[in-house]
Amino acid sequence: MAFHFTLAPLLRLRQSIERQRALRLQDASLALARAQDSFEQLERFLAESAQSDSVSLSAGCRAADLQFASVYRENLEQLREELQSEVRKLELARQQASTEYHQALREREVLETIRARQRRDYQKDELRRQQQQLDAGHLLQRWRHRSG
Repeated sequence: MAFHFTLAPLLRLRQSIERQRALRLQDASLALARAQDSFEQLERFLAESAQSDSVSLSAGCRAADLQFASVYRENLEQLREELQSEVRKLELARQQASTEYHQALREREVLETIRARQRRDYQKDELRRQQQQLDAGHLLQRWRHRSG
């Protein structure tokens, strides 16, 4: 008789949940990395823009150009704040996805530990049964040899 793990359907469910949570964590990490990259690009652009405006101002720029640059920079600063807020939100989502993944991982590992323990117990019992059969056969042979 082969080993049969009675909780196999539950283990398959836990494995499926773990895969789903791993994919969510991967998606959350990717979204966070993209948002952080966008934020860093905007930070670099703002720094370069400020440097460029400083050079333009010292070179004697028109007032209309300075006004446009100022409004443009304000819009970029607002975008920067929105991106920073988005990064914080995505960091929280990634942390939540990580927590859920690790919980699913632990739940699957518990079931696999139970399965491994039950398999070991089954194998021990099977070896014990086989040994008992061998012993019984040997005793029967000895009894027949003495009787006959």
